[in-house]
Order: sequence, then structure tokens, then C-alpha cells
Amino acid sequence: MHKKQRKELDGLWKKQALKRAGKKCEKCGSDKYVQVHHIIPRTNYRLRWDLENAVCLCRKHHLYWAHKDAREFSMWIDGLRDTNYLDTTRHFQGKQDYFLLKKHLEGKQ
Repeated sequence: MHKKQRKELDGLWKKQALKRAGKKCEKCGSDKYVQVHHIIPRTNYRLRWDLENAVCLCRKHHLYWAHKDAREFSMWIDGLRDTNYLDTTRHFQGKQDYFLLKKHLEGKQ
């Protein structure tokens, strides 16, 4: 997949994650400086554009909590997302299909 395609999918993934969360931090409900965090790092291409791997957090909770207190974040996210699915899916091999991913993230599937 080309860099331009990855960037486009990143933008669609972010847009859908923010829409799902009502553009608010899923930890505190703030609508200020909301960012989208990958639960499993985005270097894992199998989950990079999976919305189950997205959580919306304000800048404070993203940078100073999710990235600094991994243990507490992990316990919290276990109650919010299907982490068994994430753990299982992260090990699948194979290439992602750009066109199928784009269609899915645009809600046209």
C-alpha cells in the first residue's frame, strides 16, 4: 500500500472514531483537543484502521495517561473495547486491501 493510501485511510479512520465518540474524550467527556489513540500501536497494520482499536481521548488523557500509565490504561480499556478480539487479530498475517478498507471506513460496506 502506498504512503498516500495509508494517509487517506488514517484520516478516514480518525473521522469515524471521532464520530463514534461524539468528538469527546471517552475518559472524561471533554470536547477540547480530542485526539484518536491506537490501543495496539499503528505499526500493526492488521489493526491500524480497525475502529475497535481506536479510542478518543483529550490531549491530557492521551499524552499524560494512556502513554504514561499503561497498566491503568489497559485496565480501563478492557471494559471499553473487546481486547480479546484485538489480541487475537493482531497476529493475523496478510495484506490489507486498500479499496475494501476505504469502502468500510467511508461506511459504504
